This record gives sequence, structure tokens and C-alpha cells, in this order.
Amino acid sequence: MAKVSRPFLGQVKHLADYLATRRETILNSWRTQCAADSDLHKRLSLSREEFIDQVPVLLNVLQDRLLDKPISADPTETASEHGWHRWQRGYSLQELLNELDKLYETLSDEIDTYLTLYPDTPAPVTAVAHRQVLVLAREINRGSVMYYDSLRQTSAAERAEQLQSALNQLNQITRERGEHLRQTSHDLRSSFGALFGAANLLTLPSTPSEQTQYIEILNRNLSSIQHVLLQMTDFARIEAGQEQLTLKPFDAAHLLRDLVKQAQPISAERQLVLRADGPDSLPVLSDPGKVQRIIQNLLLSALRHTQRGWVNVSWAPESDTRWTLSVQDSGPGLTHGPAALLAEQLSPQIEVPSSQRLTETEKALSKPIPNTKSPARSTQKQGEDIGLFIVKQLCEQLKATMEIESSAEGGTLVRISMLTHQEAPSAER
Repeated sequence: MAKVSRPFLGQVKHLADYLATRRETILNSWRTQCAADSDLHKRLSLSREEFIDQVPVLLNVLQDRLLDKPISADPTETASEHGWHRWQRGYSLQELLNELDKLYETLSDEIDTYLTLYPDTPAPVTAVAHRQVLVLAREINRGSVMYYDSLRQTSAAERAEQLQSALNQLNQITRERGEHLRQTSHDLRSSFGALFGAANLLTLPSTPSEQTQYIEILNRNLSSIQHVLLQMTDFARIEAGQEQLTLKPFDAAHLLRDLVKQAQPISAERQLVLRADGPDSLPVLSDPGKVQRIIQNLLLSALRHTQRGWVNVSWAPESDTRWTLSVQDSGPGLTHGPAALLAEQLSPQIEVPSSQRLTETEKALSKPIPNTKSPARSTQKQGEDIGLFIVKQLCEQLKATMEIESSAEGGTLVRISMLTHQEAPSAER
């Protein structure tokens, strides 16, 4: 504290006591000044406790110094907490600076008011008060503003790292998708080879039981080829932008129950339990054809990949504007290949509590890229996973969100959130 001669000490204490009794008025005046600023008035949605935050502690520091007492808190550290609080509330750096300037102005105005009430106050007394406000302002700026700027730089670096990680995973998915399509072509060639082999065997002398066996081979491979070709054609058409929305009202619950009913023979053949759960009626305005393709792809994929257990389809209203469709199975999970990378990209994001520091959010947001060489589903044909990519493309067209939760122990859950009342793109209106 700036030293004053002994005769002035009592008057400095008098001024400090005056500021202490005016504490509530100072805080209210500060808030009022911020409300009058067009750049800050929207911040008055904060409660009083949120708005004043650490400022009473900083005013205590000013009081301690005027009374020449040990300070009750570190002003720089306290100001850094205030800067962190404002960062959490979405303040820009300019808004923080404007807010602090108004606090200093309020304190200076209060000292001037004291002079009006006590005009005989010696100049050294008010000089000490103004100097202490200036010292406190420097400490607040150093603690709050510099820490705030450090947070901004940290956040920018974090976003750049996240974008680079996302880009790396996107490139990896692109490479894996090329490999995926190459493997699908290989599967088709293998199926055609089996067809030709079985057809040639039918031309040779054989017993009726052998002929029946060859015909079963033909039918099985023809069915597999048809499924893969339809999926590849679907995928190519979507990527070429040849899909248009055909919107009309329909009952999503009726559509889903019918599709599950149609899949029951496949479920029975594989000795799986297939269930449908949801409200009896769910009227929506959307593209029923695309919704049908989404559930067919998800349902067929779940039935093909689940060796034992169950597959469950459920639906429910999510809000006034959205409804949710889920397909969950007890299969081995998506643990390798492009489908595993897609599942990693679409896994639900864990929301970090706002009270945590950015250094901790970096840990929460960083996710390892899954091991694409895991043998857990090595017996599964790569070509069969193309259905998930088709579903993702259809979701993008319907402005739907897609989440995937998958593990080797817990199976796979695909959750789709769709609009209840779909709007046609502006080009189609």
C-alpha cells in the first residue's frame, strides 16, 4: 500500500469503511452499467450470484490494502477464476474487458461521491484510494484477461487437434471403404465361381441327392449375389446424388411392425428372437421409402451378424419435432474394418460438465482409433457391412442423426433420430 503520513491514516480508514458499507450499492451500480451497455445487456440473464462471481473477494482485497492489513486472497488467482467463469458463460474477450472497465469506473465514481460528501478530505487520502484501484485493476487484468486469453489459445489448439484427428479418421475410412468395395467385388467373383462350379456339376451324371445339393448351392449363392448387387447399386445411386425425397404422411409404427413381421422367417431360421416394441401409432411426415430402406438395412445386418440371442427393434417419440428408431442385437459387435471406424465416428459423445477444465476435456474428447485388425468378426464377409454406409447416407438426406454403440461383449445398438415433420429441400419446393 502507498504510505501516507500518520495524520491521514484515520481518514483512509474512514474511506475504506465507507466503501465497505457501500458494497451492495457498488455491485448493483456495476450491474446496472453493464445492463445499459448494448454489448453486455444480454449477459444480465445470469443470476446475481453468477454475475458478481469473484468480485466481492476482489473488493475485500481492496479493503485490506486500504486498511494496511494482510490481503485475504491472491487477487491474480481470484481474477483468473473470474476469467474462467466468464469463459464458461460464453463471454468474448471484448465483453470481459468492457465488464471489468465498468467495475473500475464504478469504484472511481464511488470515491468521487465520497469526496462530494466529505469535501475536506485531504488529497493524499483519495490519491491512495485511486492508486489502490489502479493496482487492483492491473492484477485483475493480469489474472483474468491473460488467463482468459490462455484458455482461448488452448481451445484453438484443441480444436485444431480434433479437426486433424477427424481428418485422419476420415482419410482412413475413405481408404477402408475402397478396400471394402474391393473385397465386395472379390466376394461377388467367389459367388459367381461357386455358381459356375455348381452349374457344371449339374451337367455331369449324378444322383438325385447330389443334384439337390448342387441346386441348394446355386440358390444360396444367387441370393447372396442379389443382396450384394442391390446394396452396391443403392450405394452408388445415393453417392451420385440421384436420390430425391418423396414426402407424405404415414404411420411409422405400422411400417416398422410390418417390416419386423416380414423378417420373422429369417429370424426363425437362424434361431434368433426378433421383437418389435413401440407405441401402436406414430404418425410422421417423411419419405416412407427411405425410412423403410433404413430399417431393412439395419434389420438384415443385425440378423446376418448375430449368431445367437436376440434382435430388438424399438421406436418412440423423442420430442415435439423428432422420433427415435433403434435396432439392437446380441451379436459380436463391430470390431474391425470400415464398419468399426464408422461406429467410432458415430459413437455418442460424452458431454463434459462445465465445471471441468479444458485440460480435462482434452482427455475426455480424445478417443483411440479402433484396431481394424481385430479377428473378432473375421468370419464375416466385408461386403455385408455396406448397409451401414447406406443407412448413414439416407440419414443425411433425411436430416436424421445416427449413433452407434458397439462392443464385442455387448453387441451393437444403432440409434436413429428422425424429424417428425420432414421439410422438402428448398430446390424441391
